[in-house]
Amino acid sequence: MPSAILPVLLLVGLSAAFALLTRRVSQRLGRSADRFGTGDTAHDFVGRVYRVGGAILFVFLIVRAVLPTADMAAGLVPGLARPTIAWLGLAVMAAGSAVILAAQVQMGTSWRIGLDQERTGLVTSGLFAWSRNPTFLGMVAVVLGAFLMAPTTVTGIVLAAAWVAFSVQIRMEEEHLRRMHGPAYEAYRVAVPRWIGLSRNLGRASTAQPVDRG
Repeated sequence: MPSAILPVLLLVGLSAAFALLTRRVSQRLGRSADRFGTGDTAHDFVGRVYRVGGAILFVFLIVRAVLPTADMAAGLVPGLARPTIAWLGLAVMAAGSAVILAAQVQMGTSWRIGLDQERTGLVTSGLFAWSRNPTFLGMVAVVLGAFLMAPTTVTGIVLAAAWVAFSVQIRMEEEHLRRMHGPAYEAYRVAVPRWIGLSRNLGRASTAQPVDRG
């Protein structure tokens, strides 16, 4: 089995890099790139789900690194508790982390956490030529990888909650981008899959609108 401390270190590294990249964009914008608030809207509720779910996952991974019996107490799924699956989970977490950070960099100053009412560039190249939501794809991979490393009821619930929250925000973002970019986003939406796959018209998608990289 891989060491229980490895997913913790991976999440710490991802969180630090994510925060630094977000801070850099915020400095360029002159305001926070995090657009989630504390209101009673669906948008802000999704933000709270992210924060709570992420905190639960991180704390649980720390606890299991200290207490070897934590998995059993959290409802271990015996059929998935195998070294090969755990190593696969760690690899999936690492790959997801790389995708998240690469997507952040490729978005440049268009990067936001949540929906911004101010106009941003429509990024359609790089990872975004293969997935309309590479950041969310990477996040799903990270949480799925954590579940495979620690297949318990706790991580399973976090994975399910994350999938629902991501799916809701993606649909909110699609409506937001459709209003903001009109035909350019619609052409991109038709050409590029929501999650991942071969573009139906890669050239058209990549030239739908100039990319704002900052």
